[in-house]
Amino acid sequence: MILLTLALTACGTTPQASLPTVAPIPTATASPLPPTAVPTETAVPPPPPTAAPTQTTIPTPPPPPAPTQPPQRPLPTDLPRITPPAPATVGEVPADLLNTLIADAAQRSGVDAAAITLLRGAAVEWNDSALGCPQPDMAYLQVITPGYQVILQAGQQTYDYHTDTRGYFILCTR
Repeated sequence: MILLTLALTACGTTPQASLPTVAPIPTATASPLPPTAVPTETAVPPPPPTAAPTQTTIPTPPPPPAPTQPPQRPLPTDLPRITPPAPATVGEVPADLLNTLIADAAQRSGVDAAAITLLRGAAVEWNDSALGCPQPDMAYLQVITPGYQVILQAGQQTYDYHTDTRGYFILCTR
């Protein structure tokens, strides 16, 4: 670059303003170096001994058990049907309920209980809890109520009893 600058300035025909002077570039000169020392081996202590690796066995999980068949369950067998003992009935009316109604008719009529006869005894479903014999100024549940209608005769008088299945009864006198 210096040469280029010198060549351009020398070729010019008209004097121009002087260019700034460039400082000389230092040149490298060889200087003797002290001889380099040859590296020597330095004794390095050996590393401490390490334990030699030993082979360890990793336990493997036991193989899954062979598939087994599910335990055999006994097959259901036909069991005898157990039915609760039915109440003793005369026709369809339970005997204990009929005996209660005969005792009531005997007391009302003054006739001996043995002289009272059963004219009718049937299971019925009453439309409400009035048992088919509503009383004035009374409110009743509007549910089907299973029960019995029992008509007894004591002498010349008939008694029409309406009951539910729990033993509640009324004498219907309509």
